[in-house]
Amino acid sequence: MSCSYYSQTPDPKNAQELITKQYNIFNLKGIDPDINDVKKLIQQSEKLDFTEGTLRGLIMLQRLAIRKGDYKLADNYTEQAENIAHQKGYDYKLTAAYFNKANAYLKLKMYKEAKAMVDKAMAISQSNPDKVDKQLWASQKYSFMAGVAAEFNKHDSIIYYTKKSLATVEAIPTKNLTDHQKIIYYHFLIFQLMNMGISCTESMKPPRADLAESYFKKALSYSTTQPQYFKRAGIEVYESVSNFYFEQKDYPKAIEYSKKVLELERTNRKVEERLLALGRLKDSYGILKNNDEERKYLKLYTALKDSTDNVERKAIVNDARNQISKSKKEVTAEYKEDRKNIFLVSAGVIVLILIAAWQYSIYGKRKYRQKYDQLISKLNNENSVQGTEIEKKETVYNNAIYSETEQKLLKKLQAFEASDKFLKPEISMNLLASHFKTNATYLSKIINKVKNQNFNNYINSLRINYITNKLYNEKKYREYKISYLAEECGYASTQVFVIAFKNEHGVTPSYFIKQLKSDSDAIESTDGKVTDLSV
Repeated sequence: MSCSYYSQTPDPKNAQELITKQYNIFNLKGIDPDINDVKKLIQQSEKLDFTEGTLRGLIMLQRLAIRKGDYKLADNYTEQAENIAHQKGYDYKLTAAYFNKANAYLKLKMYKEAKAMVDKAMAISQSNPDKVDKQLWASQKYSFMAGVAAEFNKHDSIIYYTKKSLATVEAIPTKNLTDHQKIIYYHFLIFQLMNMGISCTESMKPPRADLAESYFKKALSYSTTQPQYFKRAGIEVYESVSNFYFEQKDYPKAIEYSKKVLELERTNRKVEERLLALGRLKDSYGILKNNDEERKYLKLYTALKDSTDNVERKAIVNDARNQISKSKKEVTAEYKEDRKNIFLVSAGVIVLILIAAWQYSIYGKRKYRQKYDQLISKLNNENSVQGTEIEKKETVYNNAIYSETEQKLLKKLQAFEASDKFLKPEISMNLLASHFKTNATYLSKIINKVKNQNFNNYINSLRINYITNKLYNEKKYREYKISYLAEECGYASTQVFVIAFKNEHGVTPSYFIKQLKSDSDAIESTDGKVTDLSV
């Protein structure tokens, strides 16, 4: 896009309208505009002495810098905007800049600073002569407070502030809104309808799926009645609705709305939402036993996950490199001075290390094989006496050594283990205790008494045994990457998953998979036919 034609417009008023229109187009698209395009609009605004255009551009650059995590650059843009606003008497135009800064503080978990910045934003908004703008910012304030409540898992506050934000924006008369106000109005309205839908299932006790669906449907209705405004929030709405139907086990609808996410994402480029949509598609098709579609989306999901992981790793490496203070010349000089002595000493040590490593390798391989054989034997026994194991567990839990209160809690633990809720990454002692309507200390004592484990080891054991059984019983899991297996059983970190697996079984997941494949191939070649071990 080129902005040069604005300066060629003879009528300054018309040129200002064109600049405003272009900013509105940026906002309507719902994607980050090109920084150079925004800077061109700022330059044109300065030539026309169009202060509102200059401020709007600087605040847009500030938001873009925050989204990229460059807070120093964002502060620079904020300072420029403040200087201009103070000079021209447009302080109330800084409300958006201070809300942007408050959200940045919230992201950094600097809650005190975030609250102070919101207070500052609301204070200067009071000098705004436009009543609609004041209401819009009041709605934004309540939305922000709901976000803070979510950080501390204060569910009643989440619902209270989300309702207030929605009610505030719904009370705004739409008859005489400017084009810019319409964009903000519908964005707030659709987002708060979506947030109420989410709150009805995640924060209300008991959850209200019926109420959640009504809010989601109202948000979705704007995709047909106000498509130009819906598009800005469309990806987030479709993703939330897809997740809702997935949790309600309505997998065809989860698939439908996940595909809508991918359709919008082609032009709006939001990688996180694309990853969530692909993950939900593979899971939904897997539950529906549509193997071809499951494999298709699994391939797309793992490719994107690997790509985003690589980008994050490169960013971390580059950041580390930039912070190295010692010059290469200093390091090289030190290295050359000591190199000769280090080499002479190391030569003898290396020989001893190689001999020891060779011996340890043989011992390690034998130990690994023993652990693997023990695990296979255990899995075989579990499969052959599965019904008996369940009966034994129930008998123990109903034993007289447990009080009536303890027996009730143990039954809830049984239901929890059978439900696979332990696979959710966010599961915690406090969350489970709240779900069981007991306190965390008492639940911890019961788990220790019955399982002889602390809570973290208990959850790790459930997750690792879940994925171990999947690997043993379903051959397709052996083809998945370790990163996917980790995520499948509730681990955000592949490294933590590998450590937990080894702690539980004495072997790494890679070794376990390799031996399973090797044993399966041996069976096939011995029998002279393919033996399918999957169920």
